[in-house]
Amino acid sequence: MTEAQYAFTHFLRMFVLIAVISAGYGYLIISVVMTRKRAFIFQFLSLAGLGALFSFLVFRSDGMWSGAPEVSQAIVIGMFTATVIFYMFCLLIRAVGWLIAQ
Repeated sequence: MTEAQYAFTHFLRMFVLIAVISAGYGYLIISVVMTRKRAFIFQFLSLAGLGALFSFLVFRSDGMWSGAPEVSQAIVIGMFTATVIFYMFCLLIRAVGWLIAQ
């Protein structure tokens, strides 16, 4: 069995991906447990659904199948993409709501 040798930059990128995913999901999980509002539950479910959708899309891409497909890498990249897009839209909605309120 061959063992892949990864560079330090690969480990650093994966650390950043995992940190963003942990912060995004962790914030919503803590919000659901502490406040138990429907909005946070809906946000958590939509983030999990987006993560599953983007993970599936990354796994189905042609670039993933050039060698041996890595399911864990597809899941991490998909969840990272979903987390970033989800929080970009959350900040955009809050900014527009704040501007309308003024």
